[in-house]
Amino acid sequence: MHSERHSILDAIIENDLLVVRWKDGHQSRFHPIWLRHQCWCPDCGTPETGVRGIRLHHIDENIAIERAEARDDSVHIIWPDGHRSIYAARWLRNHCYSEAERTRRRVQPILWDAAIANDLPVGSLTKAETDPAARLKILETVRDYGFCKIVDAPTDREESQRMIQLVGAQRQTHYGTYTLKKKTTVTNVGDTTGPLDPHVDEPYRYAAIGITVFQVLRPSSNGGASTLVDGFEAARRLKEQSPEDFELLCNTQVTCQRFDPGDNSHGNMRWYKSRLPIIRLDDRGEVCGVRMNERQISPLDVPADQVVPVYRALKRLFGLLYSDDLRLTLDLKAGEGLLFDNQRLLHGRTGFTPETPPRAVLTSSVDLDDFHSSMRLLQRDLDPDAMHLVLQQGMAG
Repeated sequence: MHSERHSILDAIIENDLLVVRWKDGHQSRFHPIWLRHQCWCPDCGTPETGVRGIRLHHIDENIAIERAEARDDSVHIIWPDGHRSIYAARWLRNHCYSEAERTRRRVQPILWDAAIANDLPVGSLTKAETDPAARLKILETVRDYGFCKIVDAPTDREESQRMIQLVGAQRQTHYGTYTLKKKTTVTNVGDTTGPLDPHVDEPYRYAAIGITVFQVLRPSSNGGASTLVDGFEAARRLKEQSPEDFELLCNTQVTCQRFDPGDNSHGNMRWYKSRLPIIRLDDRGEVCGVRMNERQISPLDVPADQVVPVYRALKRLFGLLYSDDLRLTLDLKAGEGLLFDNQRLLHGRTGFTPETPPRAVLTSSVDLDDFHSSMRLLQRDLDPDAMHLVLQQGMAG
């Protein structure tokens, strides 16, 4: 049974547009060229497969609809050349480009600060492995909050892929699945034992890592707690308190870099650099990605009169990021972990003292688009309308 939202009252041609009236009172207006280009019949093909018989340059931009009729929960159209197209009601509503529907489809992140400690988002790995709805709930939690604490996870490194596969395919970087531990020669700050300020990982890449999979195999008995900060909330506060600084960090290209002498990449040296804004906005001016890691900011390459203003903006931003008001501290136990969006959340750690046996944690990553893919595939079966939500694309937005 169709809801009123997906039930068509009628479909008419008005001012050369297809007007679809729905039982919930909404009206959709579609341009003929949009409809003709998105005909998904066997002859025209679909963008889902990329196998398409239709070519845009063959369609007259002023093409008109010959006849339209609402029938059997769909709209049937005949074109001037006799071609027939059928558009399902649910498909039309989920792709309606009215301002109201475009706004409705955009996922709105749930911003948070340290007070979220009183109501943490938590999911069980073992439950998610057997219950697709539980797995989808975890992924949608990461989508909305930027993170989810995971319990019932393995403590054996050999089983670490279980938590990674909950999200998607592992991204292989020069780190691989990295075991953080104290070393004699340190080229990765994670291998130290002091406290780490909140930061995003690998901001020196053109395509920064997406979802971080963090697993605690053996915690420290005297510190080493994980910390998280919502970078979107920090950006919101910066915009509210100092809009000029916010705009500057949205529009200034800042270089981050990383030289790896080979310790993390199996003997192969790496030297990465990228030049991107610290805060990325989407097409509607909303924050969709952050790139905040003070330790990896290289010499500013900006006009001379912008050096001091940019540093001022960075100081104000990092002042917010390092405040206790935003920092969530989690004392994770063995068999617990975190999934978090590295292009939204910053993470860090409290200091700890080396001991025997040593603290052992694993960190790996899954690309943001692969995470989104895993979520859509679950939604296809469990919540088809959610497949069409517009997700934040991080620093690629």
